[in-house]
Amino acid sequence: MNKITYARVSGYEAAVAAAVQADVHVIPAEGELLEQQITDLADEIVRLSVAGKHNVVLDLSRVHHVDYRGVRQLAARARFLRGAGGDLKVCGLSLYLASIFRASGLYAEFEMHDTAQSASAAFAYAALATEDAAGEDDTL
Repeated sequence: MNKITYARVSGYEAAVAAAVQADVHVIPAEGELLEQQITDLADEIVRLSVAGKHNVVLDLSRVHHVDYRGVRQLAARARFLRGAGGDLKVCGLSLYLASIFRASGLYAEFEMHDTAQSASAAFAYAALATEDAAGEDDTL
């Protein structure tokens, strides 16, 4: 069963309250994410991955602006997590934020979800699909 832990990003700081063996980490951000806040967030994603936590959900439902220049950093972290066997899923985008992601040219780099629960469920579904595929290989 997937465990979900939450990290909070507000202003310049990122604080993680994570269980050691958690499978999915939700980072709810709020307010305005300028370049420095996105850099802090990207650094936190790397710290999580280095600690072996590769499934991350970035919840932007309480964010009212994202600096489009920072979307590139988030896309790079998504690729980094995929290389480690995980992913960065984004949820809670308003129409305005979605237009910023599209304007950056990197919208397609992310798997978008309406809610953190939906994004977390997508990780659980992918894990089940992987287990099922591994089970089919064992029977051949």
